[in-house]
Amino acid sequence: MPKILLIEDEPQHILLVKIRLEIHGFQVEAAQTAEDGLKAARLLKPDLILLDLMLPDMGPAELIKGLRAITSARRTPIIAFTALDAYEIHRRHLNTEIAEFIPKPYETSELLEKINKFVKKEEPRRAA
Repeated sequence: MPKILLIEDEPQHILLVKIRLEIHGFQVEAAQTAEDGLKAARLLKPDLILLDLMLPDMGPAELIKGLRAITSARRTPIIAFTALDAYEIHRRHLNTEIAEFIPKPYETSELLEKINKFVKKEEPRRAA
């Protein structure tokens, strides 16, 4: 089962994303702060990271740098949830380390489509 680390500070959004992704066969672990996200990335060794770019305890560039310093997360794709526009993302130099952006608000189908570009689920085995 693919492991996704969700770093998000809004409990309602965490619950919503977890439910939506677990229904589709993903294991989702959540962290509500950047610091907890860094700890979780070390322990979980996720296949993908979903990241809210606007966390209260750390800026996005610093958090991404911290994630990339973790050997097991160095090449892990990051999909960012954001309300920032394209100009602001480019100005902050965030587009170089992020594989995809999901503007808020978004549709579940868009989230799944972007995740599935990077994470392949195992096909169920058929009985012989």
